[in-house]
Amino acid sequence: MKNRAKTTFRKIIRKFGFEVVKYTPQQMALLRSYRNLSYRDFLVEEALLPRGEISVFEAIFLGSLVRSLEDDGPIIEIGTLFGRSTLVMATYKSIERKLVTVDNYSWNPLGISSETHFRITQKTLLEAKRKLNVHQINSDKNAFYRTYSDGAPALVFLDAVHTYEETKADILWAKRLNTKIICGHDYHEESYPSVVRAVDEFGGPKKLVETLWVL
Repeated sequence: MKNRAKTTFRKIIRKFGFEVVKYTPQQMALLRSYRNLSYRDFLVEEALLPRGEISVFEAIFLGSLVRSLEDDGPIIEIGTLFGRSTLVMATYKSIERKLVTVDNYSWNPLGISSETHFRITQKTLLEAKRKLNVHQINSDKNAFYRTYSDGAPALVFLDAVHTYEETKADILWAKRLNTKIICGHDYHEESYPSVVRAVDEFGGPKKLVETLWVL
């Protein structure tokens, strides 16, 4: 009965152009730190901050890896998020080289729905998809692995589920395909010890720029 009343209330106020929202503790702290921050301003700031995305120096490093590729295989990105790293790789690769980016849009730092997350990323990548041979796949990564048939990738970039088990499974998949360059994001002992553990089991990073690693 209580949930039904909440749903009815939300429907009523939405008809008048309003919506009920609940802030997280982090959001409350941010709102308290600014005196005149409106809810709209807050939403824009949250949306534009590149949380979870690669940094400028990581982007330069990733671009150099893509530019160095000699094999003809595709680039595979596991974990698109909002497409920042996708656009970096698309910018540095040749148009002829296929770039496939895979995500099931089940998580994002803004807490928006998976449908909204996918639409935003789709619009971000629209020009790259039309002109730069970029393919956006909305899929669970393990399902993608089972159906993949494009041959040995020239580069695999891993930035999806950051558990030890999933990171190790991602690396093993790339190795089974004889991938030329296997790299990924968030090699950071304090924030992602599971990623560090998995990468170290394969010999650790041969190259590391901030948290972007290469086996």
